[in-house]
Formats: sequence, C-alpha cells, structure tokens
Amino acid sequence: MIRAVLLAVLGLIVVVVYVGSRQHLKFDVPYPAVQASTDPAVIERGRYVVRNLASCGVCHGDPAQHEALANGADVPLSGGHEWDIPPGHIFARNLTPDPETGLGKVPDGAIARALRQGVGPDGRALLPFMEMQGLADDDLAAVVSYLRSIPPVRNAVPAHRYSLLGMIVKATVLANPVGPKSPPPAVAPRGATVETGRYIVESVANCYACHTQRNMNTGALTGPRFGGSTDYEDPVDARRTWSPPNITREPTTGHLAHFTEDAFVARFRTGRVIPGSPMPWQGFQRMSDDDLRAVYRYLMTVPPVVRDVGPPFVIKK
Repeated sequence: MIRAVLLAVLGLIVVVVYVGSRQHLKFDVPYPAVQASTDPAVIERGRYVVRNLASCGVCHGDPAQHEALANGADVPLSGGHEWDIPPGHIFARNLTPDPETGLGKVPDGAIARALRQGVGPDGRALLPFMEMQGLADDDLAAVVSYLRSIPPVRNAVPAHRYSLLGMIVKATVLANPVGPKSPPPAVAPRGATVETGRYIVESVANCYACHTQRNMNTGALTGPRFGGSTDYEDPVDARRTWSPPNITREPTTGHLAHFTEDAFVARFRTGRVIPGSPMPWQGFQRMSDDDLRAVYRYLMTVPPVVRDVGPPFVIKK
C-alpha cells in the first residue's frame, strides 16, 4: 500500500515538473519577408480583410463598443475581450500601434509571423484561436500595413490565466505553434471563382471555425466540417447559447440547400436578422459581390452533411 502511494506521488511530481517545464517553450521561427506599406490601396485591402472578411473586431474590438461594432462601426482594435473557458481566462490582445500596450514596438515581421506561424513576438507558441495561417503573401502584408495605419489606443490587456487543464493542454496538445497546412499563395485569388471562395472560407473568414463542432477543452474540431455546432457561448449574454447552422448543401438539414446564388448574396446584404446573433454580419454584408458569389460556389462543392443542430439559440434555464 505504501509503495503504491509513493509511486502515485512520484508520478504526480513527474507530471507537475513536465507540465511546468513546458509552459514557456520558445521557437526559433524566422520572420516572413513582410514590410508594412503606406500605399493607400494596400492599406484599404488590409482594412477589407481585417474588418469585412476576417472580422477581427469581433474578438479584438473594444468590448465596451460591442453594440457599435454590431451596427457596423470600425471600433478600435484595442483588445480586452475575455473568454472564460475550461482552459482558463483568455484575453484578446491589443492590435493597435500603441508602443506600450499594443503592436507599436513589434516588428512588421513579428506580426506577420504571429499570423502565419502562430509564434508570438517573444518566441512562444500562440493559442491557435486566430486561424489566419493561410493568408496570401500580399494579404499578409496588407493586414500588417492596415494595423500600422490605425490610431494607437493605450489599453493594457491582462495576461492569459490558465487553469490546471489549460496548463496541461498548453504543455501537450497545444505545445507547438500551428503553421499553414500548405504553402500559402503569393497573391490572393480574385473573382467569383471556387478558388477565391476556398481561400476566403478556409483561410480568411474561417467559416468552419464556428460552423463545426469543437471540443471546448482543446479547440479541436470534433464534428463534420460545416455541419453546424451547438452550445456556442453568447459573447455578451451568458444566459444564451447559439447553434451555428449546418451550411452544407444537404437537402434536409443543410441551410445552403435553400438558397440560390442570388438569394445567398441578397441574404448577406440584408445583414443581421436575429437580434444578438454572433455571426459577424456587420462585416460580411459589406463583402463584394464577387467574393460572396465565390463563397457560395465553394460551399456548393463541400460534401453534404446530415446534421440538424436545432434552433438558432437557446436561453439557459
């Protein structure tokens, strides 16, 4: 009995030491060859990617201006939004060029590396919440250029506070940075094509991120891609959970089956219909016609999934 207890204590010590030793791993990943531009056309493309396609303001926008964001305002990307999830308390960073609390002193290449390789300015792996690794080279430069151009906002965001589970996950399944699955294109595709739709859906707007079931402990996708998800926590009202729908073309449970291409574009132009919906309609409704048609055409190629996630939202009892 005593031997078993000693072995259990020894095993626990080994685990604690192992987990503790892997909390601050650093990775020597070179910076992408990216330099911010002052060209107005490049900055405008960056604004379009940040504000409309990627909807960065949903997470990195000032939490006190959520209503303004939902109404279409380009709110400051000063960070501070908090996720209270099983791995701990996670905070969105300040993306403005403030030199003390934002990206003002962070080199262009370090910002680009964080987006593409998942490695922060200090060399540590970033949590893979910001799935922008597939951005094309020109869009990566445009995003950095836009972030350099916005007004600086002084807002010191707290460091992440990991739970025991979070520390274990950080030391194991999320220990290494997540880079692109395949080499990103040098130039982002344009036009109302399946290729453009694939790029927007998979590498910029990341539609699967909400429309696929996830394990909330690790962030891993656990359901069929684009088949919808349940128990998506409301970012403002903790009493409500959302169920992003199945957006495949499956005829019985897939929402895309109910839309022609023109109707799909018209739906996006309408914007938010269900009050409080976490879908970032404020950006998506300003996407170009070509991009919306490209998204539709790509989603029509996605394998159909039979899955009904139920009503769009549920009020907790």
